[in-house]
Parts: sequence; C-alpha cells; structure tokens
Amino acid sequence: MTIALTTEALPYPGVHNIRSLGGYRTESGQMTRDDGYWRGCALTGIEAPHRDDLIGRGLRHVVDLRMLGEVDTDPNPLAGDPRVSYVNIPLYAGLAPIDQMAQEADRDEGGFDMGYRYRRALDECQDNIASVLGHIAEAEEGGVYFHCTAGKDRTGIIAALLLSNAGVPRDVVVAEYALTERLGKPLMDRLRSAIQERGASADRARRVIASEPHTMAKTLVHLDEKYGGPVAYLERIGLDEAARQRLAARLV
Repeated sequence: MTIALTTEALPYPGVHNIRSLGGYRTESGQMTRDDGYWRGCALTGIEAPHRDDLIGRGLRHVVDLRMLGEVDTDPNPLAGDPRVSYVNIPLYAGLAPIDQMAQEADRDEGGFDMGYRYRRALDECQDNIASVLGHIAEAEEGGVYFHCTAGKDRTGIIAALLLSNAGVPRDVVVAEYALTERLGKPLMDRLRSAIQERGASADRARRVIASEPHTMAKTLVHLDEKYGGPVAYLERIGLDEAARQRLAARLV
C-alpha cells in the first residue's frame, strides 16, 4: 500500500502544484533539503511577491522542460529575471504525440495510462533526460526549479530520478508523484476540461490527468527490468558517478 505524505504546496494563490523535494528520509537515514529542488507548473500568473519568495527560499536556477511552442505561448515569468539562470530543454522532443501513443497503448496493452508515455520517454528521450540532469549537475550552487506545464508528467520523471538517485525509498518516490492529485487539483480540473473541449472522451481526459500511484510504480519497475534500476539508468544515459553525486548532494 502506498504511503501518504504530508507535503504541502508553496502558498501562492492561483498557482498550484509547486512543491519542494525536501523533508524525505533516505535509506541511509539522511533527510532531503527543502532548498535543493522544487518541482511544479509553469508559474503562469505568479505575482511579484511570490516570485520574490521563491528567490528568498534559495532558488537560483530554472529548468523548463516544455516544448518550444509551449514556451512561446506561455513564457515562464522568471525567464528574464536576472536573479536566476533559465534554460529550456524540451524533455519530450522526438516523442510521438500523446493521441498517437494512446492509440498504440490501447492496441498493444489493452488500455492507456500516462505510465506508458513515461516508459516510452525513458527509452526514447534519453539524450534529453541526460541533458536536463547534466545541466543541473553542473549548475552553480543554489536551488533548482524544474517544471513543465502542469508539473506532473515530464516534471514527475525528473523528480523520480532525482529522488531515487539520492536514496529516497521507492514507496516515497511513488507517493511523492501521486501528491499532484491533491496539491494540483484546481489546475488538473482546468486541464481536464480543456482536454475534453478538444474532443477527448471523459475517460481519456481522466487517464491523461491522473497521477495514480501505480503509474509511477510501473515506471520504476520498467527501470528495474530494462536498465537495472534508476541509478543504473542514469549511468546508462551518460551520467557518471561524479555527476550523480553532485545531483544527490544538492538534495541531501
């Protein structure tokens, strides 16, 4: 049974699903830091005092995982802020569109959930994932905020790899992923309605928006079975031990 976490989103009205990866005990007994990594949405609508609050918490680097078209339509409000470094590395570049992938999963696996897309991304977007994590590993001191549009899928993949690399137990990694169901509910509800307005069925929209624990659990099993686990996966895509240690040191 998946554990329940008490993590809360940062208190920014109208901006949902922004949370720290701090407060989790690793398998070696250490605790993850509150000021190492934050994950979340694109910060659309964030007000100046809340931008200042993020900076005050130690934020120094922003990694935007969205495609260029998403960035052009909805730029990150911190992209031009001189107090932080900003980089856009499209995590899903080269991955098939979600509608095509859903049809493939319906045909080949008897049904689609976002875990299918995560597994395909881990297999097919390794250069992009390595670029994201390599950039973070080489970044100067300070906290890192990584995000996509909603802070669930692309962001969830990177969060799971960072937590696993730092030695956070698997049940916590799974539960941390599932927090979006609670913390991001207002944003997820809006996105679910938008997906249905574009012609998707209610069931398809639900599957796309969901952040159920089994989705991440199956993704981690995929890493085990195909690569020997999350840490071995990082090594496979080119992150050597020194880089993996730098990623962990920013968190623990």
